[in-house]
Amino acid sequence: MPVYMAELMTSNDDIPSNPEAEAGVPAGARRPAAVERFRPSREAEARLLLLIDAFSRTGKDQVRYLQGRVKLAKLDFLLRYPRHLRRVLLAHGATSQQVDNIDPGDAPLDARMMRYRYGPWDPSYYAVLGSLIGRGLVEVTPLPGTGFGYRTSAIGAQLASELLADESFHHIHDRLKLLRRYLDKSGTTLKNYLYELPEIADATWHEDLK
Repeated sequence: MPVYMAELMTSNDDIPSNPEAEAGVPAGARRPAAVERFRPSREAEARLLLLIDAFSRTGKDQVRYLQGRVKLAKLDFLLRYPRHLRRVLLAHGATSQQVDNIDPGDAPLDARMMRYRYGPWDPSYYAVLGSLIGRGLVEVTPLPGTGFGYRTSAIGAQLASELLADESFHHIHDRLKLLRRYLDKSGTTLKNYLYELPEIADATWHEDLK
């Protein structure tokens, strides 16, 4: 097993003992199969590590954070859903040539996200972020007015570099560069961009997004 994948292996200790309860799902509505949606996968950990690294990597002696879970969730949605990413990029500054490599027919990465109070959301975020933070790959700090800020640690940044050296992550790298260039906005701004999409605006709460 490659070193970077071994680093992303998770244990049951990273999973909340009652994840649905922590996420506010009523006891009567919980299903055994639904619990899987709260479990972190290696794919999700790798993707969020790369996302946080792309939006927190700076030059020497500079400190930058990906600001807030709302922003993280909206960026992750665009990273995972290529056809929506293409539409939002074209609507907000990118040219058709710059999005040529984004195939709108590609299936969403990982499991589908659901519509929640502030747009797309993934119930596994709590476990994935907890796992990355608990193993020292991501650092978190309170930020005035934006909740928490996330950045990769030195170890996390090195691991992100190793991931990007693997050709299987090149398509994610290309999407991240476009996200950083055109969509490094506040979580609220990104939420408004996504509400321009009928698939998001018209979805009901807890509905899987397509």
